Amino acid sequence: MQKLSRNEQVIVEFIAKNLKVNLSDILKNSGIQKRTAQRALKGLIEKELIEASGTTNDREYTRVFNPHDSIIKLVVFMSGVLVGSLHYGGGEYSFEYDSKYSGEEFEGLTKGEVSKSIELFAYFENLIPEYDRRDRLLKGRDDIAEILQGLNNSHGALDFVRLEELFKYKPSYSKRANWISVKNEILLENEFPNLITAKIMIDDAILDATANTEHSDLSGYQTKVDINIIGDEIVESHNAEYLLKPRNKDKSNYFNTGENSQKRYYPYIAINEHLFMTFAKNELGFDVPYSGIVKAKDVDYHYVTKRYDRIDGLKYNQVDFAQVMGMKSADKYKSSSEELFAAVDKKLSSKEAKLKALMFYYYSYLIKHADLHLKNIAALEIGNKKYILAPLYDLISVGVYHGESLDLALPLREPYKKPKNWKLHDFYKLAKLVGVSESLFKKEARNITKVYITKMPEYIKKLAEFERENPLPMQNTRVSSYRGFASKINNMFQEKIITLKKLGIIEELGLVEVAGGLLGVQKK
Repeated sequence: MQKLSRNEQVIVEFIAKNLKVNLSDILKNSGIQKRTAQRALKGLIEKELIEASGTTNDREYTRVFNPHDSIIKLVVFMSGVLVGSLHYGGGEYSFEYDSKYSGEEFEGLTKGEVSKSIELFAYFENLIPEYDRRDRLLKGRDDIAEILQGLNNSHGALDFVRLEELFKYKPSYSKRANWISVKNEILLENEFPNLITAKIMIDDAILDATANTEHSDLSGYQTKVDINIIGDEIVESHNAEYLLKPRNKDKSNYFNTGENSQKRYYPYIAINEHLFMTFAKNELGFDVPYSGIVKAKDVDYHYVTKRYDRIDGLKYNQVDFAQVMGMKSADKYKSSSEELFAAVDKKLSSKEAKLKALMFYYYSYLIKHADLHLKNIAALEIGNKKYILAPLYDLISVGVYHGESLDLALPLREPYKKPKNWKLHDFYKLAKLVGVSESLFKKEARNITKVYITKMPEYIKKLAEFERENPLPMQNTRVSSYRGFASKINNMFQEKIITLKKLGIIEELGLVEVAGGLLGVQKK
């Protein structure tokens, strides 16, 4: 497809939906200035995407489709159920639900009408890997939608089948159990640290890649490999129930939030994620999948985690909040905390689920999870169109590497406030959006903060013990005063507790005595 400016996109979309329009219609409905619109119209005519008829004063514009472009039809299934069809080609995408489909609508796509767009619908676009992986997958393809039919390990339960290959699709979802009933079997158990001794049967070229490759269908900046663990071996898999994130050898731009966008070296990122995921799982009671670390051949560790939307080759429906909010992958940081929790309120089915999402946000604030964007929080369907907060994923403390990092990724918008050093009243605003009272939030925040203060030192101690047998030097960072990774984790932890005290949160939650021994706080 040809590259269009934003104004060209707006205008060609408007023309496609309204069949035939004049300049006055465009100006009235787009808000684009007259001369800008005229330049865009001229460009679209030159690109043969629209045509003009009539005199200068009453000229009308209509959409043109290239007769040489073939229209491809993908049949879309959700958990094995026929949902509808996605068409692409000729400079346009369209989606229409099947007349027999009785399930819920996909966000942004309405039943009873043909949805049209000059860009791939956000609901589908968010399934496609990002960054270098996307660029590589696009090579040799004429359209981004072509990638969809090759995805099997993307999140959720969507399948895309070309019409002429429909006879090959044989779903077996009648055998799939309700997610809640097999939750423990899917998530499994693990302690910290969980050192996996399975042998990695994956080429070094894949593990050592400095750019994202096409070895995973999942989104995100970090290199990923879709895997299964078979006996004592880790292997790539087209029907993956596990994910491997190779260790970080070079400087990278993992946490591209704008606030901290320069390339950095992130040693032991696998241990970082494994620690904070396991803490959320075993100490705070969040739904969190199995995770562990695998020693790399040279230095550092690879990270392994269980897929929470897969069992025995069958998929469970889940959507990230970029999909829910109709935002493209590239815009996952371009929202606000208020907009996110307004969407959480609409999507999650129970007050318990909404409270869980809010407390996950608060825990992320405690550990300085500055990469918590719209694609790192999701909703999982548990049957009968009911959604809970999806098990936690991609939970990393950016603050361990960059002490001045933001505590979260999405700001408060009214009034604007960066997600750094928030007080409890900032969270009360979000609580109100999901129907949670200030008193209930405060009670839950107290519980989480108390556990964090009292139990995190035990995890840091375990990490220090692990370091004695498996040194984790930090000499490749800008800060040379730390002897090992455990001390780096401990530094972030103590600085955060000190910050909570300065902000008055420790006192407001009634935890001065609990935190006093740790920080040498004088009792009042």
